Amino acid sequence: MITATGAIERPLSFAGNDIPGVMLASAVRDYVVNFGVSTGDRTVVVTNNDDAYRTAIAVKHAGLDVPAILDARTMTQDSALVAQAKALGIRVLMGHGIAKVQGGKRVTGVAICAQAGEGAVLEEIGCDVVAMSGGWSPVVHLWSHCGGKLTWDSEGAFFRPDPARPPKGEHGQGFVTVAGTANGALILDEVLQDAHAAGVAAATSVGVTGAPNDAPKATAEVEAALMPVWLMPQGAGIELRFKAWLDYQNDVKVSDVQLAAREGFESVEHAKRYTTLGMATDQGKLSNINGLAILSDSLNQPIPQTGTTTFRPPYTPVSMGAIGGEARGDVFQPIRRTPMYDWHEANGADWEPVGQWRRPYAYVRGDESVHDAVMRETKNTREALGVLDASTLGKIIVQGPDAGKFLDMMYTNMMSNLKIGKCRYGLMCSENGFLIDDGVVARIGDDKWLCHTTTGGAESIHGHMEEWLQTEWWDWNVYTANVTEQYAQVAVVGPNARKALEALGGMDVSAEALGFMEWADGTLGGFDVRAYRISFSGELSYEIAVPASQGQAFWEALMAVGAQLGAMPYGTEALHILRAEKGFIMIGDETDGTVIPQDLGLNWALSKKKEDFLGKRAQERDHMVSNKRWRLVGLETTDGSVLPDGAYAVGAGTNANGQRTMIGRVTSSYHSPNLNKGIAMGLVLDGPERMGDVLTFPGTDGKDYMAKIVNPVFFDPEGEKQNV
Repeated sequence: MITATGAIERPLSFAGNDIPGVMLASAVRDYVVNFGVSTGDRTVVVTNNDDAYRTAIAVKHAGLDVPAILDARTMTQDSALVAQAKALGIRVLMGHGIAKVQGGKRVTGVAICAQAGEGAVLEEIGCDVVAMSGGWSPVVHLWSHCGGKLTWDSEGAFFRPDPARPPKGEHGQGFVTVAGTANGALILDEVLQDAHAAGVAAATSVGVTGAPNDAPKATAEVEAALMPVWLMPQGAGIELRFKAWLDYQNDVKVSDVQLAAREGFESVEHAKRYTTLGMATDQGKLSNINGLAILSDSLNQPIPQTGTTTFRPPYTPVSMGAIGGEARGDVFQPIRRTPMYDWHEANGADWEPVGQWRRPYAYVRGDESVHDAVMRETKNTREALGVLDASTLGKIIVQGPDAGKFLDMMYTNMMSNLKIGKCRYGLMCSENGFLIDDGVVARIGDDKWLCHTTTGGAESIHGHMEEWLQTEWWDWNVYTANVTEQYAQVAVVGPNARKALEALGGMDVSAEALGFMEWADGTLGGFDVRAYRISFSGELSYEIAVPASQGQAFWEALMAVGAQLGAMPYGTEALHILRAEKGFIMIGDETDGTVIPQDLGLNWALSKKKEDFLGKRAQERDHMVSNKRWRLVGLETTDGSVLPDGAYAVGAGTNANGQRTMIGRVTSSYHSPNLNKGIAMGLVLDGPERMGDVLTFPGTDGKDYMAKIVNPVFFDPEGEKQNV
């Protein structure tokens, strides 16, 4: 890895250096040169190096006043930049510094003094900006954080990466190279040469051969040497040191570090914690070098002997508001509403939170209970026409030349051979082999697929896809987009579903034109739609996607034509009963993070053609292919009652804790109004081989529930109703 993190200008420590208007010289220059913004009319520059002269020259060229440059150095011969400043008529005072800044809410002037003295005021100069520069410090945070060591550069008065002691990987070899100003090269020509050398070294280390191009050249400017200045003036008394700030965020002064040394906090780590120097969100970006120098001076030892603390990220501060936020009341969690929310609210919706979404659990009419509403909706959908707001289902577009092979890795079954216009149910596993999501995938074009996910899985599955693309298959040409909220989606379900769409008019939705697990674009009732012939209920079913802005209008148009066909909206609980009657699994009910597709009898969805997919090798481990796993079955109580959801089945004997042996658990349990009895699904040890066995499920009410193991498909086992 190459880090090219640059360098940051150091402030100078003098009394009043925290007053608004005291700025880094490079910042003043950036405002003038990059943005054409004046930070003030009269700028005094105070420095110990040549670079700050560039600020004075830029400010002067912009037509602003520079009353003086206070240079702490004493030089017998002017450097090129010093001479250029003088030629512009700027007053240069060598061997001078600031005794204190005048002003309170803003800078009004400076009292100047000799740098070598105790701070006797020689002159006062009016100004509204002080541009200060104490030199530059390489940004070594990433190098240091990875374990790289630093060396003291006395010429530049800074710590820089020590190439002899780099961060080391598991094989004991260095794996980070630093380039440019981050490596201590501060003159442009040196920066370019250093960066070029780092690039060549990195290329060579990974086997790139051939002669490299020459490094780019820049005019080499000769600058006078920097003079380290850690306190201004050098002999400042306590009244000045008490107002000279080091850490602007944690309010640490020069006098605080000196006190720490006197109190015996001689270790740099102890002094840091005693004073909180460098512990703010900038992690010592501005204060560390100056603070270490003050501590070293107080201990009468060289700076390298004092050493450094570890420079750590974050390098860029993070707002406390972004971290804290308000998490109570109505804003405890964001609430997401579908385009049809207002219609649901006006028509008796009993709301259920599903992730951050609000979905109708049922639509209560008059004096009926929520349970009665669920029963009504479930029966009506089987007998006439049910309409469901399915907008919350995740919709992820996967596109690109390599999209097919990417989806073959994401899903357990083949997606690359899906024909345009066709749909396929797919399972998605983690690399550990456990089932994490399911949904219908539609092929939209030659290199474009649309993947449906569960409501709660849209964001996480999109992130899952991106993680693998960015970290493992970064060279695959694939792009993903989460378009969940761009479309409203309506499920039209039941014996009258086709009649309702035909009543809207437009596209041909006959069985011949739009077969099961197919999709087509067209118009219905004047709306541009994409119609999917898919079913999560076992009934004749379509899911119609329209732009989100047209979602409620389409819903209302559908309800209007469906009124003569027995149309009723149904909610999430009726949805669950309908799918359970058909033995369809629900992620989060039949899965809990430890379930694999084979446990659910979904072996048919595991490709035998593919060499690999996420989870394939994990599912070949001993405990994954063990015959001791709990597997999916249907459950019917012997008395027709409803099994307690989540109840455990118990077998003979006890475990090591004296508890009854667990041999299974209920994953979903409902009363089916269409079958007029309780139905359930569960995971049971050797379940499919034990058809007809009666199991005991102790309830929390002290009652034992008896249930027989049956086929999990309770309704229309031949699938005749969905294929009409």
